[in-house]
Amino acid sequence: MACIFCEIAAGKAPAYILFQNETVLVFLSLEGHPLVVPQRHFAGLDELDAQTGAAIMQTAGMVATALRDVTDCEGVNLILSDGQAAGQEVFHLHMHVKPRWTDDRVVLTWDTSTTPAIERTALAQALKTRLARLV
Repeated sequence: MACIFCEIAAGKAPAYILFQNETVLVFLSLEGHPLVVPQRHFAGLDELDAQTGAAIMQTAGMVATALRDVTDCEGVNLILSDGQAAGQEVFHLHMHVKPRWTDDRVVLTWDTSTTPAIERTALAQALKTRLARLV
């Protein structure tokens, strides 16, 4: 099956294109909020290069500014779901730029209870070690 976001980037599928350059494409999702998508296909974060990642973030900031100006929204969520367990449904990396208003019906939830210090210490050490090897 073809990737719908690649089809949109290639001009083979219809979309409300808001902005594009050689690295990123911005179009309206079916739900009516902007999506920032790399022009090149990356299924997830593990494939993404630093230059494209920076372009996605920079473009998302620009889109958020425009969204605030146009909609008078009171806030913006930037949401990038990486992997099926995180809720990713289209496996072409993309960032949602979701406008927010006080008392809207959008619900983003996760456990905010404090993790015991011993678990945080172990995780912090493991992550520091792994990050040092990735740099």
